[in-house]
Amino acid sequence: MNGLGYSKNSVYQQNVGFLKQYTPTAYRLIHLRCVRSAGFEERGNPTKGKKGSAGNSSKMAQSLSRSKSRIHELALCNPWEYFITLTISPEKFDRNNLPAYQKQLSKWLNNYNTRKGYQVRYLLIPEPHKNGAWHMHGLLMGLPLQALTLFTMADNIPSNIKRMLSQKRMIYNWGAYASTFGWVTVEQIIAHDRCASYMTKYITKQLQDSSVALNHHVYYASKGLARATLIHRGDMKENFEPDFENDYVRIKHFTNAEDALPYFCDKEDMTYGTSTIDGEGNR
Repeated sequence: MNGLGYSKNSVYQQNVGFLKQYTPTAYRLIHLRCVRSAGFEERGNPTKGKKGSAGNSSKMAQSLSRSKSRIHELALCNPWEYFITLTISPEKFDRNNLPAYQKQLSKWLNNYNTRKGYQVRYLLIPEPHKNGAWHMHGLLMGLPLQALTLFTMADNIPSNIKRMLSQKRMIYNWGAYASTFGWVTVEQIIAHDRCASYMTKYITKQLQDSSVALNHHVYYASKGLARATLIHRGDMKENFEPDFENDYVRIKHFTNAEDALPYFCDKEDMTYGTSTIDGEGNR
């Protein structure tokens, strides 16, 4: 018992599992070795976790792990239509000022939707160039195909777009964005599951070490996107071979709930509907 009136064991739960449904045939069993109980906040040495310290690095790694989980969830649970890359022209905007660009982009998209009567939604991840300038990769839906035009080899376009065209890929231009911010490439999504997994690759150590991870958002997403449903939460009973594992979490994928439920203890047999608990056990 500490001076605040509760024991350490009451603050943290050990060996907790979460079963979440992403699509009708995509379930994920998430095993967390330690979960902070709802209603408690971390307390400790005020110097712990300062920038550049080991504590801060550990927290950053946990934060990026959570970000990967949330990005994969949002990518998998929504009917995205396009994979996009958004660049910033130095003649149109400050390529190094990511927060200002994101704020302007969000405002522009709201106006664009209102003006066109569209419902364009997005999931975007910033990525730094070696010179410190930024661009975005992400997913888009709600943009009619007639708003896009196919690039051709006859167009006056950058070499990277010509290289994509040479691979027989159908690359679209979004003229409204291009005229406001800079070059953009748009591709229709064919394999939704593979694209969802591909999105997490942009959460890199380079991004972790950048000022974005420390001071800004690792990703940007439209409000109201679909999230996974928490099917079951409880103490874990059986060990399993995870598809993914790190110091904080072990994850295994299933195609149905019945195969995953036997890994939970019977005494925690409580079924949930939709919940505000995320994939890392946070409320």
